[in-house]
Amino acid sequence: MQHHTHTALFTTVSGVVGGVGKAISAKPLLLVITLPGLTTVIIYASASAVAGYVVKKLLDAASRKLTQFFNQKSTDDNE
Repeated sequence: MQHHTHTALFTTVSGVVGGVGKAISAKPLLLVITLPGLTTVIIYASASAVAGYVVKKLLDAASRKLTQFFNQKSTDDNE
């Protein structure tokens, strides 16, 4: 596994553990959870995940282009 994979797994696991721990410790809140409220949370979480993924892909593409640009420029300077 690569380093960024370890980081992603750690972040995901800690988020799940924290969320479950918070839900268990707030038992009175479990009584007021409704289906429309749960649906809203799921929609917002999905939209957030998609937005994060798109931003990550855009930043990865920009990073690759910058790396190519600087590598090409340094090759041109050496000639």
